[in-house]
Amino acid sequence: EPAAFNMLDRKVRPGPQPGTLRVDATFRNDARWSQPWPALQLALNDADGHALGSRVFAPQDYLGQPPDALLAPGQSAQITFLVQEPAPGTVAFSFRFR
Repeated sequence: EPAAFNMLDRKVRPGPQPGTLRVDATFRNDARWSQPWPALQLALNDADGHALGSRVFAPQDYLGQPPDALLAPGQSAQITFLVQEPAPGTVAFSFRFR
């Protein structure tokens, strides 16, 4: 149930190499049952609100390997990963659980 995941904190900032962005996020499983790690959609926009890029990341994409367990009820997860900036001028972002 993707709607049962709650985003607690999120940041997208310049990455260590030019043209990259560092994504940091913390989310929690608010379901009353254990769930598989969610797919995470990241959308990037310019200052005018135009979409610059969007991608859905599978758990192995943002964890670096397939998860070895479900997320328990109330369990929080903190993730960090790098993405290529689709175009200069990325100033806004949004997340959606899938």
